[in-house]
Amino acid sequence: MAMSEATAVEAHFSIAGEITPRRFTWQTGTLLVEGVGRRWKEGDERCFAVLAAGGRAFELRLDEKTLRWRISRAPVLRPAAA
Repeated sequence: MAMSEATAVEAHFSIAGEITPRRFTWQTGTLLVEGVGRRWKEGDERCFAVLAAGGRAFELRLDEKTLRWRISRAPVLRPAAA
């Protein structure tokens, strides 16, 4: 689901300038990043396709001017069957 939600991200910044998200907040908790797939730039944003715990796919974006992170894509959660 496309969206734009501010988030707090813990990331590793290498000496070479590579950024790797490690965990981020979403809804009421903190999710561990199990893998980072594609990385790309769009304008002033660095974008990351990440796989979080439970195999859930997210898209995280870092605004290089403000250094603020946001979630731009998240899985759709379906209510549990009764």
